[in-house]
Order: sequence, then structure tokens, then C-alpha cells
Amino acid sequence: MLDVAVGRGANLFAAAEKVGPRGQVIGIDLAENMVQETKAEIERRSIANATVLQMDAEQLTFDPASFDDVLCGFATFLFPHLDQALAEFFRVLRTGGKLGITVARDTDVLSQWYGKRLTEYHELYHFPLNARGEYFDISEIPSYLARAGFGDVQVLHEQARFDYTDALQWWDAKWTHGTRYSLEHMPAEVLAQFKKEVFDRLEEAQRQDGICEERNLEFIIGTK
Repeated sequence: MLDVAVGRGANLFAAAEKVGPRGQVIGIDLAENMVQETKAEIERRSIANATVLQMDAEQLTFDPASFDDVLCGFATFLFPHLDQALAEFFRVLRTGGKLGITVARDTDVLSQWYGKRLTEYHELYHFPLNARGEYFDISEIPSYLARAGFGDVQVLHEQARFDYTDALQWWDAKWTHGTRYSLEHMPAEVLAQFKKEVFDRLEEAQRQDGICEERNLEFIIGTK
């Protein structure tokens, strides 16, 4: 199994347990520090059937038909050329192998406000929203899979709730997924201004039990 944009191993460790001792999971990530941290965690847990490599998802170095499954969780925004990445996923899969992509939609009022305000800041200050440099509708991903050659494309849905103890924990979480790219590319003074505005809004949303966020998770599956 191949885990693309492995990050800190959220998919990797679950996949290693799923495939068992006779299986093998390889995670790849472009960020060297991420790879080193996750390698250290693999060693700390003494997991023998998982490894991590530094690699570009759009230029995989594996032979054709090397994997039974490919996973890619919450990372499509990282690829400047999604068509190229999907072509690579298709190439390294064996016939009958499956690709699983996970994306998320914000459904609560606070998160929708955040997304809208981030887009407004993008229009004002011209920093990129993602690696593609333009808005990308995740509803188009099944069409991308079909163009790459995948068949029997399915979209499964799951509603998820996330609870944060305070504004700082909520803000820190934004640096772990999609909007991280925008935050990292904001000029420092713009980021400081945006953060203040977000924290003022979070103060309004804070309840006695913290801050709640709801997201619609979509699991997009295609077969080679």
C-alpha cells in the first residue's frame, strides 16, 4: 500500500495495522522534516511493515504496478498538477487496485465564515490559496479520476464533529490541513491582521465547553 502525502502518519499507522505482518505500507512526502519525524515515530512504535520516503507525488520513482492500493488523505490541494499526480497513482497501481482520496467540506457557520474570509483576503492581498494558485472545486475530483483512467468511481460521505478547548487549539488545527498553504504564503503583516480578526470571531463563538466544528468528509474511491 502507498500512502501519498503521509504527513505524520494518520493513514500510515492504521494501514500498517490493517495489512498485517505480511503486508507493507510505504508513505511518501515532499517535506524532508515531515519524513524524518514520521520515520522516528515508526521506529519508536517498532513497526516493521511501514517505511517513509521523501518523494514528489507527481514524479513517483516506483515501478509500474507496484501497489495494490494507494491512499491520499486531505492532500489534493498540495499538488500543482493533479492530473499528473493521478496519472502516477494509476501507473503504480496493479490492475484491480484501488485509489482512495479523502477531502472535507466545512458545514458549520464558523468554518464557512473562515473559508469566505480567507478567500476575501486572497482577493485583497493576492497570496495563493493552494499549490494550483487558483480556486479548486473538490466536486471535480471524480471527473479527474475518470480522466486518469479509473473506473467504478464512488463518493462516500461521513459527517464528523471536532471539538476544541479554546481558540488557540482551533487556530493550530488550521495549520494541519488545507488552509495551511494559504497561511504559510501570507505576508507576515497580513497574517497577523488575519489572525486577530479570526480570534475576535472565535471569541464570539467560544462556548463553555469550547469551540465546535463540523465537516462533511468525502471518500472518493476509484479502481484501475
